[in-house]
Amino acid sequence: MVGRKYLKTIIGATLSVAVLSVALWFLHRELAGLSRDALVQHVRGIPLTVLLLSAFFAACSYAVLTAYDATAFRYLNRQISYRQSAQTAFMAYAVGHNVGLVALSGGSIRYRMYTLAGLSATDVARVIVFVTVTFVLGASGLLGMALLLMPATHTAVLKASPDLLNVAGTLLLAVPIAYLILAFRRREPITFRSWQVAVPKPSIALTQIVISILDMTFAAATLYILLEPELHIGFLPFLGIYLLAIGAGIVSSVPGGVGVFEAVLVALLPQVSSAALLATIIVYRLIYYVGPLMIALALLVAHELRQHGQMLRRPAEAAGNWLSGVAPHVAGIGVFLAGVVLLVSGASPAIEARLHLIAGGIPLPMLELSHMVGSIIGVGLLILARGLMRRLHGAYVTALGALFVGALVSMTKGIDYEEAVILCAIAAVLYASRKEFYRTGSLARQSFSAQWIAAIVIVIGLSVWIGLLSYRHVEYSDQLWWQFAFQAEAPRMLRASLLAAIVAVAFALWKVLRSGPRPIVLEPAPGERDKILKVLANTTDAAANVALLGDKHFLWSADERAFIMYQVCGSSWIAMGGPVGPAECHEELAWAFREMVDRHDGRPVFYQVSEESLALYVDLGLTLAKLGEDGRVPLTGFSLQGSHRADLRQAVSRATRDGASFEVVPRSNVESILVELHRVSDSWLNDKSTAEKGFSLGSFSEAYVANFDCAVVRVDGAIVAFANLWTAPAGGELSIDLMRYTQQAPKGVMDYLFAQLMLWGTANDYRWFSLGMAPLSGMEQRSLAPLWHKLGHLIFTHGESFYNFEGLRNYKEKFSPEWHPRYMACPGGVLNLPRALIDVSRLVSGGFTNILKK
Repeated sequence: MVGRKYLKTIIGATLSVAVLSVALWFLHRELAGLSRDALVQHVRGIPLTVLLLSAFFAACSYAVLTAYDATAFRYLNRQISYRQSAQTAFMAYAVGHNVGLVALSGGSIRYRMYTLAGLSATDVARVIVFVTVTFVLGASGLLGMALLLMPATHTAVLKASPDLLNVAGTLLLAVPIAYLILAFRRREPITFRSWQVAVPKPSIALTQIVISILDMTFAAATLYILLEPELHIGFLPFLGIYLLAIGAGIVSSVPGGVGVFEAVLVALLPQVSSAALLATIIVYRLIYYVGPLMIALALLVAHELRQHGQMLRRPAEAAGNWLSGVAPHVAGIGVFLAGVVLLVSGASPAIEARLHLIAGGIPLPMLELSHMVGSIIGVGLLILARGLMRRLHGAYVTALGALFVGALVSMTKGIDYEEAVILCAIAAVLYASRKEFYRTGSLARQSFSAQWIAAIVIVIGLSVWIGLLSYRHVEYSDQLWWQFAFQAEAPRMLRASLLAAIVAVAFALWKVLRSGPRPIVLEPAPGERDKILKVLANTTDAAANVALLGDKHFLWSADERAFIMYQVCGSSWIAMGGPVGPAECHEELAWAFREMVDRHDGRPVFYQVSEESLALYVDLGLTLAKLGEDGRVPLTGFSLQGSHRADLRQAVSRATRDGASFEVVPRSNVESILVELHRVSDSWLNDKSTAEKGFSLGSFSEAYVANFDCAVVRVDGAIVAFANLWTAPAGGELSIDLMRYTQQAPKGVMDYLFAQLMLWGTANDYRWFSLGMAPLSGMEQRSLAPLWHKLGHLIFTHGESFYNFEGLRNYKEKFSPEWHPRYMACPGGVLNLPRALIDVSRLVSGGFTNILKK
């Protein structure tokens, strides 16, 4: 069954591919009679003055785009120089227009540039939202005006009734008008629950609409001036068509709107010949997309060189560090492009002269096999590129071999030496950066984003479409699949395309249907339990005793005075707490864990860490998320006297009247009562209709319980309740793990047990009694608080239907504890926190609420 976490990925990729498929089908039908010579002729026929004018309009559009970010900083009241914001905006839009999903692709550049300038991630997110709203306002208003002012003689171009266009235009134009009215009439922020959004000043709102309208007007003019001789319509109706095409490309999420943008223009501009329209769009994309992208990449490289100017004084070190950062991405992109080259080559006709040349030297079966192998390798390289970006050694070795085999079959299928040279060059770059691919993780465990899946499917779909377009003069029949001859190129294309699709589908099915990832199994080293006990004897954290549960692996410091206990679930390597042992060992041990996880391409997670060690996890490059608060009762001078202890005194008195007695059985004698403890545990599990947990929570086993002193409550000599004790003598801390009782226990037995344990701990010189964590306690609900805090507070306050979070906090309050926050440290990113929590939940085997009960 497909997991829920894949649902969004599958839906997103399916929608993108479906939209592109419809667009390609339409283009294939409309361009059936198009020849390459006609295309080239139209490109060469565009006058130089028209090209220069088109480039001027494109420059004007990008100049206006730089005002988007400058206006955003006026709204946020942040001081950023126009030069810096303009350069960042240009690079963000140039990359975003080509990659697609401008808010995400351009947003990453904004994040990189603006955080270096001192802005917070929240400010960058607000800038991205602001410029997105600016675009929507201008596009809506401009399209609305275009529809309303379009002459009646031109409405037929849009293939809709004038009344419908008028209604649509009115609704679209109402959006920026309503925005302006809001800006003029409202001063206080808009509040939604705990969120607040400041209303922009009228001058800022007006600026947003004006710059957005100017930007899209210049962008449309870039294409209009190239098409004008063929259009036979005015600029205003063309502007409406252009905006519809741009909107369709954005909604499709296809990179750059490729195929979708073209299909809309072909459909709405039937008076323009297919050759002229396609040739003009190609030139337009070079001017408005590719040209600015090249400039943006140059600016980005120049910025990075300036940023690391100090390192340039040491060229070898600078080059090494720079390559270390970019090599996996460069190699991944190169290998992906190599896959594109092989698939497109396999779908395209061979050069006839070269085909005649190999006809006498290469057997036909080898030619046929080369075509099929080339397509298989092409699909494989598309998949392996993902592993290279993750620095996987296995992906590196496989990709290197695939590139060389691909170069070989490129020669045997048609002497495509240009293609072979490209593949060998990419292989050389890959080999030169071989040291960067050190991770031992498996490609099978990698998750593929919706964009990555869509890119693979789109490339395969485009290669098939290119093949069908190239051989459109060949009439299809079932016999084509079985034609084998040197000149039978169309059948070869069909077989190779089908095989490429089968390989891709087979990989996708294998990813979906394979069993879940198995934890790495490490056999405990001989004598490891004795080493654990030695470290626990000097620990200051009683919760570290969970190391004796027997469900974790251990990473030891070089001198074996400290350890990290962890388990692997999915891609998460989850450490229970932080390093255990002397403080001077913590930093090296934490880095060793971080590096070990990195070698296995995992996600490092430190679960339930204390506030004293937060700086260490920040140094590790991890993000912190609050889980709740740990209640600790001071035992120095603890007693049941005073009005604030009245409830506890009553609980002790009531249990004593009911015949209850309290005793702490030392560890040396626990074995003699294990049978009774087992009976109480089984009864408690049956009464609560629950099962044993693990990892962060103890579970009953005789071997585990026998490690600890045990507090018991007896009635008439029989044990009716017990709790095993976690102690940390070095830190003066006492806590309990398993708390279980039978129905024969007196009412309020847990209050009785807690009170007696605190008195016992005071008598035995313990300074603290840990009540464990109150999950989601202490979460902020302020308007500027992180989303995780707002969500946690909402669940804490209103989540009693599936777990009484607030009630647990209130119960622990009766003991007057001091509250100390507990955190989880994991890599940053929107999905890493929920993924880590899900993996911890799977380890505990009790769902989300159970991982926070302790």
